[in-house]
Amino acid sequence: MEKDYRNGEDLCPEIHYQETAEGVVLTACYGTDGRIFLPDKIEGEPVVAIAPYTFAVSSASESFSGQAKGEDKIWLSADARFGGERRRIGADDVAEVHLPRFVREIGSYAFYRCRNMQRLSFHDELPSIGGGALTGCRFGEVQVFLHEGERSALKSVLDEIRFAIRVKFHKASAACGEERDWELLFPEHYEEAIENTPARLLYTSHHGAGGYYRQCFHNRELDYGKYDALLPRAIAEEAEETVTELALLRLFFPHRLTEAAGSSYEQYIKAHMKTAVELSIDNENAGWLTFLSKNGYWTESALDFGIEYARQRDKTELLGIMMDEKYRRFPAKGKTFLL
Repeated sequence: MEKDYRNGEDLCPEIHYQETAEGVVLTACYGTDGRIFLPDKIEGEPVVAIAPYTFAVSSASESFSGQAKGEDKIWLSADARFGGERRRIGADDVAEVHLPRFVREIGSYAFYRCRNMQRLSFHDELPSIGGGALTGCRFGEVQVFLHEGERSALKSVLDEIRFAIRVKFHKASAACGEERDWELLFPEHYEEAIENTPARLLYTSHHGAGGYYRQCFHNRELDYGKYDALLPRAIAEEAEETVTELALLRLFFPHRLTEAAGSSYEQYIKAHMKTAVELSIDNENAGWLTFLSKNGYWTESALDFGIEYARQRDKTELLGIMMDEKYRRFPAKGKTFLL
């Protein structure tokens, strides 16, 4: 059974588009909400492309010359509302975008300067994105829906975003061969131009392990062996919080995780339990805390720290999980009396 990719959300109420021999090319969205959910089909035809600059344009900006040429048609959702606040959604208005199932092309600069976008969702029908499509974006979450194997446009998306990105993979059909979804973290990276004044040379210095993680792809598919082999580099170049989250995600979602790689991640978590507990509580992730219990990672000192940390932040549910675990693993010793 196919997933409901919209999770019950309303489709964008008004869409402008053009027809081609291959299908529909979307050129603009109008509405009141920056959370944009696009239909798979319009008038029975699949939405196959997003025109250049589509979401770079808003009601408050001029149209770019790079937009699709020709007269637009208009599609209205069945529950479309036409209040006075209706406007073209683009640029700073965009909060998240969920692309249609059959989109195969994202035009150049389609999301140019969508600086407030937090999430992008797409399907594996999309092979890559146009040049500069995500220029100016800094979203931190990507959702990839897989229908046939694990090839997707993920690498081309990651290549345009230097910030840390959490990727959520969703099995969309039995063809993926997986029983559950999984998540990964790709750390931040950036380049810095440094001048060697005496030699009159300019060279580029790379910072962060994220650039290396973005090279772990072959033929549009992530190589998990290469990804996991980068743990020593991440430890050397990333903050403890970043490495701990990366390791937690790999252990919690052990997709294609080898025993050797899993052992390395386990060693790291056991040596950084305080940070693991802080991340779990700060993110209100009861699943991570339960995972730490199930796999026997807790020490008494880590539990004491976590209990106090959760108590100070009034995280009642998480506090209960850890108190139960302490009672189970480290029960209070009764007093003894000498006669």
